[in-house]
Amino acid sequence: MRRSFRNTPRLTPLAVALMALMAPLSALAEETLNVVADSGNSDGSLLAKSSNSATKTNTPLLETPQSVSVITRRQMDLQNVRSLNEALRYTPGVAAEQWGGVTAFDQYSIRGFNYGATGFNDEFLDGLRMNNGIIYGTQQVDPFLLEDITVLRGPASVLYGLANPGGIVTMNSKLPVAKTIRHVELEAGNHEYQRGSFDVGGKATDDGSILYRIVGTGDTRNGQEHNTTARRWALAPSVTFIPDDYNKLTLYARVQHDPRLGAQTSLPVEGTAKYNPNGKLPTDAYPGDPYHNKFSRRQAAVGYSAEHFFNDDWSTLLTGRYSGNTTKYKATIFGGLHQDDMRTIDRMRVGSDEHFNTINLDNQLRGHFATGEVDHQLLVGMNWDRFNGHGNYAMGTATPLDIYKPDYHNAQYSPMGDYQNNRIMNTQTGLYAQDQLSYQQWRATVGVRHDWSSQRNSNLMPLARGDNTRQRDEATTWRAGINYLFENGIAPYFTYAQSFQPTNSMDRNGRMFDPSRGELYEAGIKYKPTSMDALFTIAAFNLTQDKALATDPVFSQAFVQDGKIRSRGVELEARGQVSEQFSVVGAMTWQDVEYTQYSEREVVGRRPLRIPSRYGSVWVDWQAPEGIAVSGLGAGVGGRFTNGSKGGTMENQFSTAGYGVMDAEVHYDLGHLLQTLKGGKVQVTAQNLTKRDYVTSCFTDTQGCFYGAERAVIAKVIWDF
Repeated sequence: MRRSFRNTPRLTPLAVALMALMAPLSALAEETLNVVADSGNSDGSLLAKSSNSATKTNTPLLETPQSVSVITRRQMDLQNVRSLNEALRYTPGVAAEQWGGVTAFDQYSIRGFNYGATGFNDEFLDGLRMNNGIIYGTQQVDPFLLEDITVLRGPASVLYGLANPGGIVTMNSKLPVAKTIRHVELEAGNHEYQRGSFDVGGKATDDGSILYRIVGTGDTRNGQEHNTTARRWALAPSVTFIPDDYNKLTLYARVQHDPRLGAQTSLPVEGTAKYNPNGKLPTDAYPGDPYHNKFSRRQAAVGYSAEHFFNDDWSTLLTGRYSGNTTKYKATIFGGLHQDDMRTIDRMRVGSDEHFNTINLDNQLRGHFATGEVDHQLLVGMNWDRFNGHGNYAMGTATPLDIYKPDYHNAQYSPMGDYQNNRIMNTQTGLYAQDQLSYQQWRATVGVRHDWSSQRNSNLMPLARGDNTRQRDEATTWRAGINYLFENGIAPYFTYAQSFQPTNSMDRNGRMFDPSRGELYEAGIKYKPTSMDALFTIAAFNLTQDKALATDPVFSQAFVQDGKIRSRGVELEARGQVSEQFSVVGAMTWQDVEYTQYSEREVVGRRPLRIPSRYGSVWVDWQAPEGIAVSGLGAGVGGRFTNGSKGGTMENQFSTAGYGVMDAEVHYDLGHLLQTLKGGKVQVTAQNLTKRDYVTSCFTDTQGCFYGAERAVIAKVIWDF
């Protein structure tokens, strides 16, 4: 909405600080100021009209010359997503759940690229980076705490700095709004799943100068593997101060504790992806030890967002966050299948104790001006990220196990010894500028950035103590995109972008890898018909990345930096309300990903491991019209498929089978039954409705494969007071 400022400015201490920082602009202040606030994407629709992620300004998706998908709160609620992986299932270009039923990590690829050794990806929360840890430590946000999720496909380094070329995922937290919120959810399902959540907020003062919001959730469930469990609770309070029409300050915190994270081990290739004479392994088979499986994580963060408006055209936004993460892991995992009987497996005892903290800052100056008939939306910013962490990885042996008839008692273990023990500190500083130009029906976006990256690795192993590795890198990246807005809603576009990505990973000798560079050429068409509230897109892309990570041929659990990857393909997406009763979310991806350069010549032309070439999904939602007997009733059904991927090593690959999975939901608004029940709602969701057993991906023969998530049927009661 538009806000009309008073004629006489009133300066608070926050305003004084911001004005001092941007003093040269203070002369631009006018007597009457009108600022347009962001509209947001929380209108209960499956279609977002705009996004802050692709340009860091509130730009309509139709006018954004790059592939962007926004997963709204409405979609997350309809599909009852419980993890980021589940939220990404119906998104083009994203192959979600690479590790299947494992929920401790967000494992997915975007356009055939992921974050190297671990599969961790580039994620941002409220515009700030969520740094990955060294071994098992990652930052993860429960989706109930989120307002929406955006996937930006293609290099995003110009605005976000260090990132892989496939794309990034940005998330927006539930933060204070003026609307009164009194929301409670209770749910239960199979696998002894139980969850309770609440979301309350609104005006803390009558005039709305102080807003607040408190979001919380807690759940417990059995893990997919036999005798494993997962527990979580999270709390996210926030408060917003609006002392006058010029300033807005939001303070927030988040605490998330996972005392149990289930299991994250794999199963033998023979018996899952390949034939085994003993039969197919059940999806709940567990190669570990339920009496020796400890996996926990604590996360905490505090942050701020301070916005000051100088006038209608100029403003500044300062954001920052401090976060800490402690992860403890001690478990028994799969280590290889005996070929003589095809049922006895070797096992390893592994452990890790990791802690890291991060500081993330992003300061922006935004302005609007015109040069002749060309309008400019200018963004200038500086961001600074620091990561400081310590992590070790210890290994030992465990007694073998008959995976087809497991006896978890009387297991014997050898002492564990450190295989890796490192302290790492990374610092990244970036200066960036972007100009969004508008001339009649033409739109253009041009951006440039320079990054300075510093990495310091201290090897704490006894024989290498004091062995420090330092690495400094810098790079300039830029992007340019253009599109044309036809009056009938068609908007063709073309874009070019670059990426720059150092990594925390190291080779088997503890040496750090060089940064990789990526490059994108993309052309597409977006169509927003005037007859319906929907958006249809098609995009064709060509991506390349040099200095890519590949499996170490000497030690399969480590990586080497070898090769160049090219990804090219076509993506389709349909999203929105196509009729009065029906809405749809559809996606289809064809991608050809291969190594174009590799030291082992026979690998050139092969697809990287765990990357599918075709996958797609469709979700159809129906809402009963008003005035009939079943008013208030709604239902949705969805299907998703992939044609499989490659496992093994790059030199000796094998294929995993494709699969298709169905999901469904039905809900009913109780207010249509009785007026006294207004605000109440019941819902039943089913994920993997037909109970399909499938393999999502495989590593090497000794590292094994991952089964996809089993069927989950959940009943939920929702109440908005």
